[in-house]
Amino acid sequence: GLIQPEFSLPFETGVPWTFTGGPHPAWEQESALAALDFAPPSIESGCVESSAWVVAVAPGRIVRSGGGYVILDLDGDDFEQTGWVALYLHIATKDRIQTGTWVDAGDHIGHPSCEGGVAYGTHVHIARKYNGEWVGAGGALPFILSGWIAHQGETSRYGTLTKGDQTITSSPVSSHESAVIRQP
Repeated sequence: GLIQPEFSLPFETGVPWTFTGGPHPAWEQESALAALDFAPPSIESGCVESSAWVVAVAPGRIVRSGGGYVILDLDGDDFEQTGWVALYLHIATKDRIQTGTWVDAGDHIGHPSCEGGVAYGTHVHIARKYNGEWVGAGGALPFILSGWIAHQGETSRYGTLTKGDQTITSSPVSSHESAVIRQP
């Protein structure tokens, strides 16, 4: 009976980002396949500075911010072990939101980067937890962002997003076929 709260895509409306990573480990290699990756538009590949904004997927309080990550607690009780929590990884130090800030869906969190863990290109890695446990992105309770439903591929990092009759396949090279736009 568990239902995910309404989450929006983690970037601003009207800007095409690419779906670069289907369900893959949320934190360590052995963790649940709970994360998805999205890359901002760029004319350069690799780890480059981006002015694009990563945004809050839902309202809540920022309970941790630093080291390339931001943790959003949706129930606002300041405990990551209760209720729904969203993890953002690879958030640049510049303009990164501060701990304790209350946000609404769509508010700026920071800029995508390669900070905080292994990354070969500027992007945001997003995952969710419920009561302190990672929730698989493509499993029985799929990750849904702005109506796009995540599906597990044959291997880690590969997968699709579907919305109605549209399907987007993840592409680690940010191909135009993997572009997704958050609608207003």
